[in-house]
Amino acid sequence: MKKDKTAASAADKLNYKRTFLIGFGFMGCMVLWSVYNSYVPVILRGKLTEIWSGDSAFIQFITTHPWMSWLSVALLVNAVMTIDNVFGVIFQPFFGKKSDHTHTKMGKRMPYILVFLPLCALAFSFIPVAATVKAAGLSILLMMSVIICFNFMMSIWRSPVVSLMPDFTPSHLQSDANAVINIMGGIGQMVGFVVGIIASAIVGILGFTTMSQALKASTNDFGQIVDDAGNLVLDAAGNAQYVNYTPVFVVTAAISLLCLLVLTIFYKRNKKYDLSAEVGFEKGNNEEKKKEKIKIRNLPITKDEKRSLLIMLAALFLINNATEAIVPNFTNFANGTLHVAPIYSTLMMAVFAVSLAAFGIPAGIMGRKLGRKKTIIIGLIAIVAMFAVYLTVSQILPSEEGKVNTFTWVTLWVALVVGGAAVGCININTLPLVLAIGGREYVGTFTGYYYTATMSASVTGPILCGLVIGLFKEDYNFMFLFCAIMFTLGLAVITQVRHGELSKDEDDTWLKEAVEEAEKD
Repeated sequence: MKKDKTAASAADKLNYKRTFLIGFGFMGCMVLWSVYNSYVPVILRGKLTEIWSGDSAFIQFITTHPWMSWLSVALLVNAVMTIDNVFGVIFQPFFGKKSDHTHTKMGKRMPYILVFLPLCALAFSFIPVAATVKAAGLSILLMMSVIICFNFMMSIWRSPVVSLMPDFTPSHLQSDANAVINIMGGIGQMVGFVVGIIASAIVGILGFTTMSQALKASTNDFGQIVDDAGNLVLDAAGNAQYVNYTPVFVVTAAISLLCLLVLTIFYKRNKKYDLSAEVGFEKGNNEEKKKEKIKIRNLPITKDEKRSLLIMLAALFLINNATEAIVPNFTNFANGTLHVAPIYSTLMMAVFAVSLAAFGIPAGIMGRKLGRKKTIIIGLIAIVAMFAVYLTVSQILPSEEGKVNTFTWVTLWVALVVGGAAVGCININTLPLVLAIGGREYVGTFTGYYYTATMSASVTGPILCGLVIGLFKEDYNFMFLFCAIMFTLGLAVITQVRHGELSKDEDDTWLKEAVEEAEKD
């Protein structure tokens, strides 16, 4: 009897150690994405600018023809950076479902992770190697081949690695487990932000002093190393020098493989706890999800509620066009406008990320006390104001001799901190607002609507932002103009939402569980 009570007690408590070890898989995923989104735009910009400055008839036609003025390096870079989002929409659900039906000695998910994570890390390491090819056209061709392979293989194992936690955790404990997994993902992201500094230190210790110093340098539009005044730094033969980012990518790949090693050892020792092998576990969940699929016009909600849903989805699309545009453009902004090397500009991104994470709980409290819609509006007003102030200051007080005005710097740092908190207010409350419109019986359906809007924006946002930057002669300051416009449009639209707030006396426990379940997927 005593043993039964002990077993029952254990079943009611989350095994934090086990969940933490499962999280190494997601950590490996996030460290790769963090470095990919930070450094690939910088590498691509240098190569594409070199091609754009060529004298071929095709390039001359593009750069001089008035009807082609919309096409720019910034637009092409941002278009490439949407490949992961497109692949994620197309392939991740397929391979996630495929892993549900896979049965091996290593379980359902591990075969995908064991095979494709190492291949993914290998392809990842070759991205900067392809960039070292002197012929710019051939270099771009090789880079694109490797980038496409990397993104495709990432799409294969990303869903299985996320599904590991539900496989090992009873449903009533998955909310707490998801918090642990998100922490591990956050750690991976933060490691990615500092891995450039780590790589620079490692190659310096190994004796590659020139390579280490190059990683710390800022570059011009061509990817050539420049000094504080923006002048080219030449080698002994009088040739321009370029930064080789291979050490950053190799160290990142090694970290992801270490995460895989920890995960593999854990799984071999704990596969007996895998709940996904239980009969009915998969079938019941799939049948429930099938029942939840329903078109908006057939939803048994009022006409006004349908209107609020459509307006909210439009607002989500506009807002996420702005948030999705920041990440792929920030390192090029910091390098080209602020003259900050990419390995240090990622630390600025870390400030934004930390502010966003730190304001998660306060944003949730504000949503319950003030109302979700009001909290989202407050966040939108705050971030629009800060971005507008920074853009104004940056144009009134331009850089002098390669140095940014001190007041501009201060304004930017304030904008990053306030902006992170503001995005926290928005992100924490948008999903609950959408789910509350539909009610507890249509959580799956409304979660699908939510992710359709946000994933669509993840494709259009970077492309539209690249278009704006190109129209302003590759001035990345105007990334903030694009974001401010999109946030403002989102603000105007969301004011028309009339539903989604729970009354004070209504039990919102189901909503908390629904949000946690949706975020876990």
